[in-house]
Amino acid sequence: MADSNTLTQLRYRYFSGRLAGEILSKSWIDSTIPAIALVATVAVMSFVIPGLLSAAYLADLARQLAEFGLVALALTLVIISGGIDLSVGSMFALCVLAALIGMNVLELPFAAALGMTLATGLVCGLLNGVLIGYLRLRAFITTLVTLVIYRAVYDIIFPRLASAIVGSTPDSASWDYLGFGDFYGLPASFLIFAVIAVAIHITLSRLRPGWRLRAVGGTRKSAYNAGIDVKRTVCMAYV
Repeated sequence: MADSNTLTQLRYRYFSGRLAGEILSKSWIDSTIPAIALVATVAVMSFVIPGLLSAAYLADLARQLAEFGLVALALTLVIISGGIDLSVGSMFALCVLAALIGMNVLELPFAAALGMTLATGLVCGLLNGVLIGYLRLRAFITTLVTLVIYRAVYDIIFPRLASAIVGSTPDSASWDYLGFGDFYGLPASFLIFAVIAVAIHITLSRLRPGWRLRAVGGTRKSAYNAGIDVKRTVCMAYV
């Protein structure tokens, strides 16, 4: 009986009337119009720039999109929560530096170097989240200060390890595949970006953590009155 109730709840949450209602409400039009404009622009530019839609160019574009797209996805969550993060560029540089140190200097295996990179981003984001979410500091000023701090840390560490980083040539098939590999013609990095983008969309539109995040971004006072832990939600948005 419990399994039947669970399946019924999942059905009404993800399919059937809910999905049909969202389609009929036409709320999707707001995001569809920019997408159509983008497709039209690409179609016009393909006649102006030879080779714009070639397979090689699109593959290279997808690899570049994956790198900056992951940063944009993270910043999207922050903006939806009602905040702003000016330190993403410095955080990105620190994470790249952590990956280089892990692979080139410490000669760590792929999994350990990847964990080191993710841990660096987590610590930087957690610092922003604690300052803004729990200490209730202004997001603009706080992330502007942490931007300078993270950049200063990068400028202190990199010159001291630059020769070791440049002089080392680690051999890692996993890193090579992550950066240059493909799966049926699609770059591996782009596939990872697409999976994460879909997961974030499902979280924001179908799961309670996403609903709480959107509620906090809409009106924090109303979200607090509804029983949402506003401080924790804001903090986790930066992490």
